[in-house]
Order: sequence, then structure tokens, then C-alpha cells
Amino acid sequence: MPESAPGIGELLSHFSWDLPWIAGLALVAWLYLRAFRRLSRSNPRIPHPAWKAASFISGIVVVAAAVLSPLEHWGNQLLWANFTGFLAITMLAPPLLLLGSPLTLAFRVSNPQGRGRLRQFYRGRVMAALTFPVVSWLLFAVATYLWQFTTLTDDAAANVFIRDAQQLSLLAVGLLFWMPALCTDPVRWRIPYPLRALYVFVEMTHKGLFGGMFLSMASAIHPGFAVGLPAWGPSAMTDQRMAILILWIGGNLIFLVALIGIIVRWVRYESRATARTDLQLEKARAAKRRHRAAIESVFHRPV
Repeated sequence: MPESAPGIGELLSHFSWDLPWIAGLALVAWLYLRAFRRLSRSNPRIPHPAWKAASFISGIVVVAAAVLSPLEHWGNQLLWANFTGFLAITMLAPPLLLLGSPLTLAFRVSNPQGRGRLRQFYRGRVMAALTFPVVSWLLFAVATYLWQFTTLTDDAAANVFIRDAQQLSLLAVGLLFWMPALCTDPVRWRIPYPLRALYVFVEMTHKGLFGGMFLSMASAIHPGFAVGLPAWGPSAMTDQRMAILILWIGGNLIFLVALIGIIVRWVRYESRATARTDLQLEKARAAKRRHRAAIESVFHRPV
């Protein structure tokens, strides 16, 4: 590595041409857009919302940025770049992908046999177990802790296969974690809005406590990064503190946005429920008035 910091061109020139990731992301995006266009043509009166498609494709772009952009290259040398990619693939991409409601879209464009297979998939024992809120929360907490604060972080930076396993597993647990919180697709466990808010808040608090604990440490927790920093990079402790701050502040902002979104949806849900209740009560009162009027018309006297 040169002694002086590389220029912008050098920083942005290191793209990863990881063919499995490129093929996988391209295939998923193509299948989604194909289903979106098919539904728009076959059912234009009730199409899949365009904002959902935009959200899903944005999630694909975020994943691509985490695993294929220069962030991937520098993430193997600088801990703050590593944790930025970590944040993108666990906290930003999964909710964007899930807000696209891919399972709902697939269900709407499938034939009866396809819908039956999809129903078996999301109602099956495996998915029911993995998306149970306590299980999904624990999987997310444990997996992110192991990949963040153990020697697995150094191993992933040094070995491309471990790195791919890290990114794929983090994306998977991120999706599992956000499923019960967002409930944008049919899932086995549809927890009430107050519990969804609590679910996100508990993880937000958990991540904040761990972030504060590791931020206060006076020694490097990742020796592989500490000894392999570029000559132009920050010191090991500065790099570590920058990485933890990115996770801490960025993660809390995402959690906060999610909490606000859940509360807004909760308020709207309660408003609709109140409106339905008021309408039912009004229908009951109108029926009672008609019944009274019918009786009065028979007996020609007030009842």
C-alpha cells in the first residue's frame, strides 16, 4: 500500500466481480420485475404498488453495494468499511426487500398449484419456527454478535468463502428478524402492533448497550484488522471506534425509522378499526329504529 492516501479514482475502482452474487441478485431482480409487469397487465385495477417495487429494487441495490462495490474491497482492510457493509446488509437491505412484499406478489401471479406450494412454504414447520419472534430475534442477535465481535470477522476478511458465508447468513437473519416486525407478507406469526414496536425497541436497546460497551474498550478486538490496516488508514483504535459508531448511530436511526413506521401503521389500523366499529353501531341503531317504527305502525301507538 502507498504511504499517501489513494485518490477518489483509486478508492472507487475496486469492484468485486463475484459471479454468484451478481447472478443471484440479477435473477431475483428479474423475477420480481417480471412478476410485477405480469400482474400490472393481468390485473390493472389492483396492481402491485409501484412504491413496493421501488423498495424491493432499492434493497437489491443496497445488497449489491455491500457485496460488490468498493465497500466490499475496503471492508477487508478497514473495520469501519466492513461494519458499513455489515449495517447495509443486515439493517437496511432486509426491510427494503420485505417492504416490496415479494411473497404476496408471487402469490398473486401464481397458478393454484404455485399458490399451494407457496402456502406450504410459509406455513411449514421450518418457516414457522424460524419466524417465531423469539427465535428470529435470538438468531439475529447471536449471528450479528458472532460476525461482529469475534475472530470470525478477521477470518471473513481473509477468506473469500467465509466472507460469502458471512454476507449470505447476515442477509438471511436480517430478513428473518424484520419479518415479524413489518408483516408485509403472509407470515405464520402476525404479532400485534404494540408487540412489534417492543420487538424492535428491545433489539435497539440491545444493540445500543453492546455498542456502548465495545466503544469504551481500550484495546483492538480484531487483531487481523489492527495489523493489516493500510499505511494511509487511521490507527487501529480510531478505526474500531469509527466502525462501532457507524453501527451504533446508523442502526439506531434505522430502528427509530422502523418504530415510527410501526406506530404510524398502528394509529391508522386503530382508526380504521374505530371507523368499522362506529359503522356497525350505526347500522345496529338504524335497525333498531326500523324495528321500533314497524311495531309502532302495527299498534298505532308509541312503544
